[in-house]
Formats: sequence, C-alpha cells, structure tokens
Amino acid sequence: MIAALALAFLGLFLQDVPPPLPPPPDAPKPAPAAVLDVDGEPVAPGRLPESTTPEARAAWEKLAAALAITGGSRTPITGFDLGLNLRLRMQSNNEFPSARYAYLAPGYLLADTGKGRRQVRGPKGDWLFDETQPTERALVRLDVGRENAEDRRQLDEALDVARLFVLLVDPKNVRVIRFVAAANPETFVPTKLAESAKKLAWFELETPDVRPGLRNKSGARILLGIAADSGLPALVLADDSAAERRVNPTTSCVALSDWKPFDGWLLPKKILVHLPRIAEATGAGGATSRVADGWQAEPSMDLVVLSGNLKSAPDLALFLPPDVTTSK
Repeated sequence: MIAALALAFLGLFLQDVPPPLPPPPDAPKPAPAAVLDVDGEPVAPGRLPESTTPEARAAWEKLAAALAITGGSRTPITGFDLGLNLRLRMQSNNEFPSARYAYLAPGYLLADTGKGRRQVRGPKGDWLFDETQPTERALVRLDVGRENAEDRRQLDEALDVARLFVLLVDPKNVRVIRFVAAANPETFVPTKLAESAKKLAWFELETPDVRPGLRNKSGARILLGIAADSGLPALVLADDSAAERRVNPTTSCVALSDWKPFDGWLLPKKILVHLPRIAEATGAGGATSRVADGWQAEPSMDLVVLSGNLKSAPDLALFLPPDVTTSK
C-alpha cells in the first residue's frame, strides 16, 4: 500500500537498478556533467531553448501565467507536505482518507498510509515503519539487502512522482531541454480518455528535473495535454526520455481536474491515475522482464488533495526513522 501511495500522483515505473558501489573514502567526487538543451546551451530554470517555436513559447508562458495566481516572481517550491484522500483499485479496493505525502528536495520523501505504515527516505537512509507490528519488527531498514529491492524501487518511483508534481505546479523553475508542439496521442492514451485527448493542445517537454540519473541521463519525456480555455494541463503522460514511444512499464497517464487556489498556488485537487497492465516476459536463458500489455481497464488511483503546505519546506526530522522505543 505504501507503494500505491507513493505512486498516487503519476504512478511512474522504474526497472530495478542495483545500487552502485560507494567510492573509496578519499576519492574525489566527479563533477556533475553539464545538462545541455536542444541547442547545446546549458539549461537553466524557467528558460526555454532559443529554438523554441513561437507557438510552443506562447503555450509555455500561458501555462506559467495560469499557475501564477499571486502574480510576480515566487520562491521555488523546495518541498511539500500534503494530506490526501486516496482510493486504490489495485488487487482490491482500498480507502486511505488520511494519507500523507511529503517531499524535500532533492531526494527526501515520506509516504504514509495514515493507517500505521509509512516509508521514509532521508539523511539516515531508507526505512519502513509499521506501528501495527511488535516493537522488534516495527522498524525495517530498506537500503540494504536484496529482499528490500522492491521497496527501494518504490521509493525511487515516489521521488519521481514528487519531482513531477513540483514541475506541474511550478513550471517557471523547471529546467527545459526541449519544449515542442506534439501530435495528439489519442491512440496512445487509455481508451476512455481518447475523446478528451482530441480537445487538448499537446506539447512535449523534456527535462532533467524528473528521473535524474540512473538509466537515463536526460531525465523524462512528458506529454502535456493543455486545455485551450484555461491553459492548464488536463492530461499528462510521462516516460523516460530514452524510452520508445509506446505504452511501456515506465509510462504513466494522469487526468487532472478541479484546479483550485491552494496555499498560494494553483493545484489540481482531483487526480485520476492510469497505470500500464504489467506482465512478466521470459527471454533467452529463462531471464524475466516486466513488459506493458496496454493500459489497465480502470484508473488505478483516485485521489483528492485535502490539505498541506507548499510555502515552506518540511522539517528534516520528518524524514528520519522513528525511535521505536518511544513511538509505541
């Protein structure tokens, strides 16, 4: 259930990637590689490549203006702490009316079902805390051991979701590799959304600020379906920028609606998450891999943003494992 909460904004899937070996203690840290836009220039927050067409540039400016309800410049979002009403349709239907989802840039996260189980990634590593378990089993370290690989993957997904959420509400602070008009992906979206997709203007965004590093140096490819009247995203499809243009295990689709002022920002209060139908394929030598067999028939998640904080970053203590001797 923690995984489903973490996916609640976009349900992004990543293949398992073994953690790299740490460098020797005295080894110098390599300088991060410069990220260049499509014109070969270094990317910068809110700056479009010079080659961006007037049509795409106008759509980007309209999107940024529509979201800037307070007007003028704003301090970039560096974290959030949100209360959610979450309904899941995974193996069974489950309700989480008091779920919590928090993020602190660049890489800390809390996902809490509101029913006694939560995962954190923070300065002391990855942890699962389940207060329904006896004290000696309540706290589990997740960033060690093969048996916890799935939990680590879920936390990777949760961070992708958090970064994408920030992108959608704060585009002026996003680094843009490429932003272009795109063809209508009506044959690519879930069948029930095809008619809605026809009514939207579509643009493709490539950014390093979602899914940085690991398998893909340039980040994510995001298709934005923008409503003509409001200039706001109504449908969003996301994938690795290097992925094939089809429904992959890494693809996700989200329908956004009921945009409302919230804590000085404009947020979609209602979100429907559509996830791929995943199957296991067996290859040469018996190796298995995850493949996508189209979309699931119904939205996997239905959530409503209830409350929270976007103006100030969450306290670092939120991302630390609890002291189980005092938590019971």
